[in-house]
Amino acid sequence: MNNDDELSRGIEEIIAATDGVVGVAVRDVHRGRALDLRADEVFPSASVIKVPILVELMARVEAGELGLEDRAVLRDAEKVPGSGVLSMLHAGLELTLEDLAHLMITVSDNTASNMLIDLLGCDRINARLAGLGLTMTQLQRKFYDFEAREKGFDNWATAGELADLLVAIERRTVVSAEACEKMLAIMRKQQLDGKIPKLLPPDTPVANKTGSISTASHDIGIIYAPAGPIALAVLTRDISEAAVAEGVIRHIARLAYCYWGTS
Repeated sequence: MNNDDELSRGIEEIIAATDGVVGVAVRDVHRGRALDLRADEVFPSASVIKVPILVELMARVEAGELGLEDRAVLRDAEKVPGSGVLSMLHAGLELTLEDLAHLMITVSDNTASNMLIDLLGCDRINARLAGLGLTMTQLQRKFYDFEAREKGFDNWATAGELADLLVAIERRTVVSAEACEKMLAIMRKQQLDGKIPKLLPPDTPVANKTGSISTASHDIGIIYAPAGPIALAVLTRDISEAAVAEGVIRHIARLAYCYWGTS
């Protein structure tokens, strides 16, 4: 049995021991290997959809429509609860678009994310995704917009599409090489490191973005292993305990590292 078969079997065993649904996509960025398990299944995206928002921001900066140094002013009406810090800060605070990008990714700030969505527009973000071949991953509403959700709008993602997006970022093809470097630098500063990075060897570089809502728990990222970068997307739903879902993601990341990252 080769490494590919062993990795697939190991992941299947982890999934079989859970009581929910798990979608997995693993990509060996340099050697082109791919492994998919329910990778086309659509999940509520939670905050992993913030990576496509970052892609759209950097593409618009590259096109000269926006600048990372452009400023936005925090208003009370924009504050939403959940992850992040802006909801606790005083209105009138001035932030650059780069500040908002860092907050959106590194601490998953929902208010920062909504400010960027207002600026960029859901339609433009989804058009960018479609142009990149991501047709099932969609941003249909802002975070904590329950009125929109009641009308049937929500945010969706598949593991396969998100893993392919990560590969394009790592290969510096989704936008310019410089813009991709900027995105990866932001993602490598991720503060929520309890999923993909948790069981990897200490000091293993990881550029990732987590997401959690109700019974969904996800993480997507690039593991910089000794044998080369591995793009990984693990999306879960309906697992009875959040700790179990997080454990699933951790152990799948560890297997990917061991089987594809060391030889």
